Amino acid sequence: MPKTKTFDVYSDPGHSWIRVEIGFLERLIGHYWRQNFTPFSYERGEWVFLEEDVDASRFVNCCRANGIEPKWRVHHTKKRSRIRDYSALSPVTERPTHEFRQLEGFLNPLF
Repeated sequence: MPKTKTFDVYSDPGHSWIRVEIGFLERLIGHYWRQNFTPFSYERGEWVFLEEDVDASRFVNCCRANGIEPKWRVHHTKKRSRIRDYSALSPVTERPTHEFRQLEGFLNPLF
């Protein structure tokens, strides 16, 4: 039976985001976790807000591949979400190590 972990999902009338702690992504995927997500997600402090169209499904697939079944705590506003004003998820600026390239080969088929 998979282990479960609860994540907050925030939505406004036009979009939704999963809030994930950066430290969790580093433990789950590794130091170069940013390579697996688009700049359409956002970040603020120690949190990443993964957009619903592409990044959220990549995250869910990665969780499930690692024996974690995500659960959701949903928050909805009828107004424009302040998440839209956070910084766009910045890309990786360093070159991946050999170890990551091996891991990357494992992760890419999941998405």
